[in-house]
Amino acid sequence: MSLTHAYRICDLVLASNTALPELIPVKTLDAECRFELLPAGISSFDDVDWFHHWTMEENSEEKDANQAWLRVGRVAEGYVLRFPSFGDFFVSADAMKIRCRPLPGTPAVTVRHLLLDQVIPLVLSRRERIVLHSSAVLTAHGIIAFAGMTGRGKSTLAASFAREGCALVSDDCLVLRVERGCWMALPSYPGVRLWPSAVGEVLREDAPTAEVAHYTGKRRVGDAHVLPFASGPAPIQRLFFLADDADKVSLEKLSPARAIISLVQLAYNLDIKDAAFLRRQFDAVVFLTEEVPAYAIHYPREFASLSLVREAIVRHLEDDRDRDAE
Repeated sequence: MSLTHAYRICDLVLASNTALPELIPVKTLDAECRFELLPAGISSFDDVDWFHHWTMEENSEEKDANQAWLRVGRVAEGYVLRFPSFGDFFVSADAMKIRCRPLPGTPAVTVRHLLLDQVIPLVLSRRERIVLHSSAVLTAHGIIAFAGMTGRGKSTLAASFAREGCALVSDDCLVLRVERGCWMALPSYPGVRLWPSAVGEVLREDAPTAEVAHYTGKRRVGDAHVLPFASGPAPIQRLFFLADDADKVSLEKLSPARAIISLVQLAYNLDIKDAAFLRRQFDAVVFLTEEVPAYAIHYPREFASLSLVREAIVRHLEDDRDRDAE
């Protein structure tokens, strides 16, 4: 395999035999993980022990809700991640090798999206203590994260903060790591995926965008002049879990038990049958809830409400800072 490209994503150096223009290039080929794009074709994996599947898909209104979006199984040397409509990804047991054989006709942009936004977060879950379905931004008070499943509005809320000058940290893959006794959030890669209506309402009508994948109408915004991107890790100060739609903006402090349950539900995990890993992940989640306050945030899902949400969060952070200073 000729690895002619190298990139950084979430502090992971990824070597690749194909260009990944969404990522930040690096000059070294001393990679921690290697990606190989194979010629299109039909999967050759046999004797796969399929143990998990997802039916929820990002553009779910265009898909049969009962159709598997992603199936995960074990083979002798690692894991198979099968996207039935698009192809297979193989991840080695040590999470150091990724290979993709797309189905004929799957566009390159879709392969890159599946790699960066679906497969890499699962790969990182084998290497890091906690990886969350979470958008995050760097504020004057530190990093704050918005956690929730697809469709809750994480990306839109993060983009609204970034449009006001807060650097974007992640779109839907937030790596949390303990350094010197402090929980740090690592930047993912520049860009956020938004529906065209959100691009126009939250950013600006002429904001440059790129295709995310051929099967979704979402657009990728990665221009640093539109959305600044964080340059390095920083302490995480708050976790905000996006609750159901509400008539007004409110913040609800979560008990440790509720925070733990929410974090476990929103943590990426490649192998849900790895008992030893699950214990380590649970211990890390408990430690995180002890160190980082968690809140449920309720608000109307209307673009006009985003400024009120930002004001409520900033006021909350400032009030805590003032209390700490007393």
